[in-house]
Amino acid sequence: MAKLSDRIASIIEKAIPKPMRKDINDALEYGGVSMETGKWLLFSFMNALTLTTVAMLIIDIQIGIGHALFSIGFILIITPIIMMLMYYVLLYYGQRRAVQIEEMIPDALMLIASNVRAEIPIHKALILSARPEFGLLAGQLSRIGDDMISGVPMDEAFMNFSKRVRSPLVNRVSVLIKESLKSGHDLAGLLEQIAHDIRAFKILEAEAKASIASYVLFIVMAVVVIAPVLYSISISFVDVSQAVKSKLDIGSLMESGAIAKQGGSLSKWITAKPPIPSSTLKLFAAMNLLVSSVVGALVVSVLQTGEALQKLHYVPLFAGIALGGYALGTFLLNFMVLGSFGV
Repeated sequence: MAKLSDRIASIIEKAIPKPMRKDINDALEYGGVSMETGKWLLFSFMNALTLTTVAMLIIDIQIGIGHALFSIGFILIITPIIMMLMYYVLLYYGQRRAVQIEEMIPDALMLIASNVRAEIPIHKALILSARPEFGLLAGQLSRIGDDMISGVPMDEAFMNFSKRVRSPLVNRVSVLIKESLKSGHDLAGLLEQIAHDIRAFKILEAEAKASIASYVLFIVMAVVVIAPVLYSISISFVDVSQAVKSKLDIGSLMESGAIAKQGGSLSKWITAKPPIPSSTLKLFAAMNLLVSSVVGALVVSVLQTGEALQKLHYVPLFAGIALGGYALGTFLLNFMVLGSFGV
């Protein structure tokens, strides 16, 4: 079974275009996933197909469509979407790893510089600087030192490091070190200067985040408070209207002439069926809140970090608060309003 899956994974890897294969391979490297491109594609496809099939069965049970074309179309459309989402989750983990490495770079560079000033060879300085408190960066420093011991040129070892981490900062640091080694510049002094510059940049970045905090707060309030409240009021109004209409005795009103006094429009309003069921409106509201949560999280991420995927973990938080607030608001409004009408 393992050989068959490996053979299928190999066929899939060869079948996809080379640029796509490179992008997936880079995403796996950035995310720290030790899996070949073909195996990851097979893994993601099987999981996406399973989730799509389960979702289709649930929809079929709830709605009762039961049509073969719908099932095939649903699988063909949703399965690639889930695979794409899994790819973006992989990119998200790569960016989170890059952020953790960037936070430790200044301290690591200062330690490497002190070791170099103590006339320790650069490869040993890197390995000695790979302390546990540096987290993910410690493993990368050890890997650079091991590459240099195994015969990889120093500048190439640092450039390979930048290829394993999806970070413009790491890339710039690697390029500066490479150029310094070519020009014979004082490496220890350069590392210290880079560390100071990174710390100064982090201070400026914190000040920029503080200046846009009001914009972020407005977006968050719009997504998790204002939108759920407005949808709750709208859906509650529809529920109350339908509940009141269902309790009216149309025959008695017509006999007493109460409807006739108001004209034909009231009679039509009471007897007419709603063009859109309440359940459809509730589903529409929930889907809009979900989409708003995703867009809001991406916008907040861009404002705070400049990257759309760095704050991807805000999506379930925003969606949970928005949908929970919408459900709670609708329940409370229906309970209070219908109770006051005695319905």
